[in-house]
Amino acid sequence: MGLIPASSPGNHPLGTAVRNVIRYKGLKIAVFENVYEPAEDTYLLAENIPREPTRLLEIGTGTGIVALTAARLGHDVTATDVNPAATACARWNARINRTPIDVREGDLFEPVRGETYDVVLFNPPYLPPSELPEDDPIHAATEDPTVIRRFLRGLIDGEVEWKKAYLVVSTLTPDEHLRPLRHLHHRTVATRRLFFEELKLLEITRGKNP
Repeated sequence: MGLIPASSPGNHPLGTAVRNVIRYKGLKIAVFENVYEPAEDTYLLAENIPREPTRLLEIGTGTGIVALTAARLGHDVTATDVNPAATACARWNARINRTPIDVREGDLFEPVRGETYDVVLFNPPYLPPSELPEDDPIHAATEDPTVIRRFLRGLIDGEVEWKKAYLVVSTLTPDEHLRPLRHLHHRTVATRRLFFEELKLLEITRGKNP
Protein backbone atom coordinates (compact mmCIF):
# COMPACT_ATOMS: atom_id res chain seq x y z
CA MET A 1 0.00 0.00 0.00
CA GLY A 2 3.01 2.31 0.18
CA LEU A 3 2.43 3.35 3.79
CA ILE A 4 5.48 3.57 6.09
CA PRO A 5 6.39 5.71 9.11
CA ALA A 6 8.24 8.84 8.08
CA SER A 7 9.21 10.83 11.13
CA SER A 8 8.19 11.51 14.70
CA PRO A 9 5.09 13.50 15.61
CA GLY A 10 5.67 17.01 16.89
CA ASN A 11 4.84 20.55 15.78
CA HIS A 12 4.96 21.97 12.30
CA PRO A 13 6.46 25.47 12.01
CA LEU A 14 3.09 27.18 12.55
CA GLY A 15 2.74 25.54 15.97
CA THR A 16 -0.02 23.01 15.23
CA ALA A 17 0.46 19.60 16.82
CA VAL A 18 1.31 16.85 14.34
CA ARG A 19 0.07 13.42 15.46
CA ASN A 20 1.85 11.44 12.79
CA VAL A 21 3.76 11.75 9.54
CA ILE A 22 3.37 9.08 6.87
CA ARG A 23 4.69 8.40 3.38
CA TYR A 24 2.43 7.29 0.55
CA LYS A 25 3.45 6.96 -3.10
CA GLY A 26 6.15 9.58 -2.84
CA LEU A 27 4.12 11.98 -0.71
CA LYS A 28 5.06 12.99 2.82
CA ILE A 29 1.82 13.57 4.72
CA ALA A 30 1.59 15.30 8.10
CA VAL A 31 -1.49 14.42 10.16
CA PHE A 32 -2.49 17.41 12.29
CA GLU A 33 -4.28 17.11 15.62
CA ASN A 34 -8.07 16.83 15.13
CA VAL A 35 -7.70 15.62 11.52
CA TYR A 36 -8.72 12.13 10.36
CA GLU A 37 -5.67 9.97 9.76
CA PRO A 38 -5.60 8.14 6.40
CA ALA A 39 -6.90 4.58 6.70
CA GLU A 40 -8.12 1.74 4.48
CA ASP A 41 -11.04 3.78 3.15
CA THR A 42 -8.64 6.57 2.19
CA TYR A 43 -6.40 4.22 0.24
CA LEU A 44 -9.34 2.53 -1.51
CA LEU A 45 -10.23 5.93 -2.95
CA ALA A 46 -6.64 7.04 -3.63
CA GLU A 47 -5.84 3.84 -5.53
CA ASN A 48 -8.85 4.22 -7.84
CA ILE A 49 -8.59 7.85 -8.95
CA PRO A 50 -9.27 8.07 -12.70
CA ARG A 51 -5.99 8.29 -14.58
CA GLU A 52 -7.05 10.69 -17.34
CA PRO A 53 -6.36 14.27 -16.16
CA THR A 54 -9.54 16.22 -15.44
CA ARG A 55 -10.87 19.08 -13.36
CA LEU A 56 -11.38 17.21 -10.09
CA LEU A 57 -13.11 18.06 -6.80
CA GLU A 58 -12.51 16.22 -3.53
CA ILE A 59 -15.03 16.76 -0.74
CA GLY A 60 -13.82 16.13 2.82
CA THR A 61 -10.13 16.19 1.97
CA GLY A 62 -8.76 15.73 5.50
CA THR A 63 -4.97 15.62 5.25
CA GLY A 64 -5.20 16.18 1.50
CA ILE A 65 -3.61 12.84 0.68
CA VAL A 66 -6.20 11.89 -1.98
CA ALA A 67 -6.25 15.37 -3.50
CA LEU A 68 -2.45 15.43 -3.69
CA THR A 69 -2.36 11.95 -5.22
CA ALA A 70 -4.82 13.18 -7.86
CA ALA A 71 -2.73 16.29 -8.51
CA ARG A 72 0.37 14.13 -8.99
CA LEU A 73 -1.61 12.23 -11.65
CA GLY A 74 -2.16 15.48 -13.54
CA HIS A 75 -5.63 16.48 -12.34
CA ASP A 76 -6.52 20.12 -11.68
CA VAL A 77 -7.66 19.70 -8.07
CA THR A 78 -9.94 21.64 -5.75
CA ALA A 79 -10.40 20.20 -2.25
CA THR A 80 -12.88 21.18 0.46
CA ASP A 81 -13.37 20.34 4.13
CA VAL A 82 -15.66 21.69 6.83
CA ASN A 83 -12.93 21.19 9.47
CA PRO A 84 -10.54 24.19 9.63
CA ALA A 85 -7.81 21.97 11.05
CA ALA A 86 -8.14 19.75 7.97
CA THR A 87 -7.92 22.62 5.49
CA ALA A 88 -4.81 23.90 7.30
CA CYS A 89 -3.35 20.39 7.21
CA ALA A 90 -4.09 19.92 3.50
CA ARG A 91 -2.56 23.29 2.64
CA TRP A 92 0.54 22.45 4.65
CA ASN A 93 0.90 19.08 2.93
CA ALA A 94 0.48 20.70 -0.48
CA ARG A 95 3.25 23.12 0.42
CA ILE A 96 5.75 20.58 1.73
CA ASN A 97 5.10 18.29 -1.24
CA ARG A 98 5.34 21.18 -3.71
CA THR A 99 2.08 20.05 -5.29
CA PRO A 100 -0.45 22.85 -5.83
CA ILE A 101 -4.10 22.22 -5.01
CA ASP A 102 -6.89 24.71 -4.30
CA VAL A 103 -8.06 24.07 -0.71
CA ARG A 104 -11.28 25.71 0.52
CA GLU A 105 -13.06 25.57 3.87
CA GLY A 106 -16.78 24.86 3.98
CA ASP A 107 -19.52 22.24 4.17
CA LEU A 108 -19.73 19.84 1.23
CA PHE A 109 -20.38 21.82 -2.00
CA GLU A 110 -20.78 25.20 -0.27
CA PRO A 111 -17.32 26.59 -1.21
CA VAL A 112 -17.64 25.51 -4.87
CA ARG A 113 -21.35 25.90 -5.58
CA GLY A 114 -22.06 26.56 -9.26
CA GLU A 115 -18.63 25.46 -10.46
CA THR A 116 -17.92 22.70 -13.00
CA TYR A 117 -15.93 19.51 -12.37
CA ASP A 118 -15.40 16.37 -14.40
CA VAL A 119 -14.87 14.16 -11.34
CA VAL A 120 -16.03 14.43 -7.72
CA LEU A 121 -14.45 12.28 -4.98
CA PHE A 122 -15.81 11.76 -1.46
CA ASN A 123 -14.73 9.48 1.38
CA PRO A 124 -17.54 10.41 3.78
CA PRO A 125 -18.39 9.57 7.37
CA TYR A 126 -20.20 6.28 6.68
CA LEU A 127 -20.45 4.48 10.04
CA PRO A 128 -23.46 4.52 12.40
CA PRO A 129 -22.98 6.87 15.39
CA SER A 130 -21.12 5.52 18.43
CA GLU A 131 -20.51 6.96 21.88
CA LEU A 132 -18.10 9.62 20.60
CA PRO A 133 -19.23 13.21 21.26
CA GLU A 134 -20.61 14.98 18.20
CA ASP A 135 -17.83 17.58 18.28
CA ASP A 136 -15.11 14.90 18.23
CA PRO A 137 -13.24 15.15 14.89
CA ILE A 138 -13.23 11.36 14.51
CA HIS A 139 -17.03 11.36 14.86
CA ALA A 140 -17.26 14.06 12.21
CA ALA A 141 -14.95 12.14 9.87
CA THR A 142 -16.37 8.64 10.29
CA GLU A 143 -19.71 8.52 12.14
CA ASP A 144 -22.22 10.91 10.57
CA PRO A 145 -23.71 9.06 7.60
CA THR A 146 -26.39 11.75 7.19
CA VAL A 147 -23.64 13.59 5.29
CA ILE A 148 -23.87 10.92 2.55
CA ARG A 149 -27.52 11.72 1.95
CA ARG A 150 -26.78 15.44 1.77
CA PHE A 151 -23.89 14.80 -0.65
CA LEU A 152 -26.07 12.70 -2.94
CA ARG A 153 -28.83 15.31 -2.84
CA GLY A 154 -26.22 17.90 -3.81
CA LEU A 155 -25.31 15.83 -6.87
CA ILE A 156 -28.96 15.35 -7.82
CA ASP A 157 -29.78 19.03 -7.30
CA GLY A 158 -26.78 20.17 -9.35
CA GLU A 159 -24.97 22.16 -6.68
CA VAL A 160 -21.98 21.73 -8.99
CA GLU A 161 -21.84 20.62 -12.61
CA TRP A 162 -20.30 17.12 -12.69
CA LYS A 163 -19.84 14.07 -14.90
CA LYS A 164 -18.72 11.28 -12.55
CA ALA A 165 -18.56 10.93 -8.78
CA TYR A 166 -16.79 8.34 -6.64
CA LEU A 167 -18.16 7.61 -3.16
CA VAL A 168 -16.81 5.30 -0.44
CA VAL A 169 -19.48 3.40 1.49
CA SER A 170 -19.51 0.40 3.83
CA THR A 171 -21.71 -2.60 4.45
CA LEU A 172 -22.27 -0.93 7.85
CA THR A 173 -23.66 2.26 6.29
CA PRO A 174 -27.37 2.58 7.20
CA ASP A 175 -29.48 2.00 4.08
CA GLU A 176 -31.63 5.05 4.76
CA HIS A 177 -28.72 7.34 3.94
CA LEU A 178 -28.14 5.66 0.56
CA ARG A 179 -31.72 6.06 -0.69
CA PRO A 180 -30.92 9.00 -3.00
CA LEU A 181 -28.83 6.54 -5.04
CA ARG A 182 -32.15 5.34 -6.49
CA HIS A 183 -32.11 8.54 -8.55
CA LEU A 184 -28.57 8.03 -9.87
CA HIS A 185 -26.80 5.42 -11.96
CA HIS A 186 -24.17 3.69 -9.82
CA ARG A 187 -21.95 0.64 -9.79
CA THR A 188 -19.29 -0.81 -7.50
CA VAL A 189 -15.83 -0.40 -9.05
CA ALA A 190 -13.61 -1.53 -6.14
CA THR A 191 -13.95 -3.22 -2.76
CA ARG A 192 -11.83 -3.87 0.30
CA ARG A 193 -12.80 -6.42 2.95
CA LEU A 194 -11.99 -5.61 6.56
CA PHE A 195 -12.64 -7.63 9.71
CA PHE A 196 -16.18 -6.41 10.43
CA GLU A 197 -17.16 -4.78 7.16
CA GLU A 198 -16.58 -4.47 3.44
CA LEU A 199 -15.72 -1.11 1.93
CA LYS A 200 -17.12 -0.31 -1.51
CA LEU A 201 -16.19 2.40 -3.96
CA LEU A 202 -19.20 3.47 -6.01
CA GLU A 203 -18.93 5.16 -9.39
CA ILE A 204 -21.92 7.45 -9.86
CA THR A 205 -23.25 9.07 -13.03
CA ARG A 206 -26.49 10.81 -13.94
CA GLY A 207 -29.50 8.65 -14.72
CA LYS A 208 -30.92 5.63 -12.93
CA ASN A 209 -29.90 1.98 -12.75
CA PRO A 210 -31.98 -0.28 -15.02
